Amino acid sequence: MAALPWEKVTENCGASFDCVRDIFVHSLQAEQFWIRSLSGKSVEGIFETPFTRFSNFSVVQEYADEVEAETNEYLKTLTDEKLRSVFEFRGWDGKMKRHRIEDILMHVVEEEIHHRGELLCIYWQSDIRPPYISYMAYKGQA
Repeated sequence: MAALPWEKVTENCGASFDCVRDIFVHSLQAEQFWIRSLSGKSVEGIFETPFTRFSNFSVVQEYADEVEAETNEYLKTLTDEKLRSVFEFRGWDGKMKRHRIEDILMHVVEEEIHHRGELLCIYWQSDIRPPYISYMAYKGQA
């Protein structure tokens, strides 16, 4: 995303959210929401933060780094037993839900994959070669 002009990142693209920035930030918000929920931390304000607060690449990167750090911190606490345990929460429909933690984490991954694919399509539609970074390339060698 940082390789694009900021005007292109904030240009209306008619997708699930108004622009590339908003789609990317939404995926971060969704991850942060679930990680904080599973950690027993407050999720207040995550989805209320206006996308316009992310006014340049640096602010978006800072938020991405913050979410990644929170996620890594939570993942270090996981055990097989904890992954199989059931997490109860109130859904968007107001009803109580019960799901295994491992299933919620798979949902987080699926959400990311969904929006990453959406962003790749937007790049292609704009004749922009999308960046490709595999997870292994991102993490580097052990």
